[in-house]
Amino acid sequence: MKTLGRALFIATIAAAVASTQQGINAVRSARSSSKQTSTLPCDDVTKLDVRNLVIRTAQRTFAFHNGIAVNYDSLPPEQDSAHSQPDWKAEIEKDSVIQPAPSVVVRFLLIHDSHETGSGWRYYATGLRCSGGKPLEVFHRDGLSLRVDRLDSTTISIGLNVTPGEPIRKYWSYIWDPNTSKYVLSSTR
Repeated sequence: MKTLGRALFIATIAAAVASTQQGINAVRSARSSSKQTSTLPCDDVTKLDVRNLVIRTAQRTFAFHNGIAVNYDSLPPEQDSAHSQPDWKAEIEKDSVIQPAPSVVVRFLLIHDSHETGSGWRYYATGLRCSGGKPLEVFHRDGLSLRVDRLDSTTISIGLNVTPGEPIRKYWSYIWDPNTSKYVLSSTR
């Protein structure tokens, strides 16, 4: 009888934990789905409305609406994001299209993500192309002092201060790899 009682107690606790977890996930899902924008199939990357698109790069998701994407470090489940100041505000600073190979078109975005409730910022350079009806990231680099030094059909050159506050920059060059259909590192200095 004690064993049956323990089993019922454990089952009750497990059901309560599962129910609570489902409630938390529903709140998170509702919060993230409200930030999503509808996207059309990606057949031509040059026709994507990036000012009203959800872009995932690195560890970030940017849900752009009229060219602005906001993100929150954390919100209590009971707090609505519509009534809260965003922690981060992102804008697309550059939007370029290049053709690294015949029949390959890549759209490059330089996104500036500014910390509105603190100090700091981060730049995200991302390259997108259409594949299987969806936007596919074929290039990514991010950093605090990131600068795109060269962007053309042959090379992407990125400069970055490797130690914050010090003027020593490091440079990376990337080229299109037709075997992987992505940009790959070709050199550093």
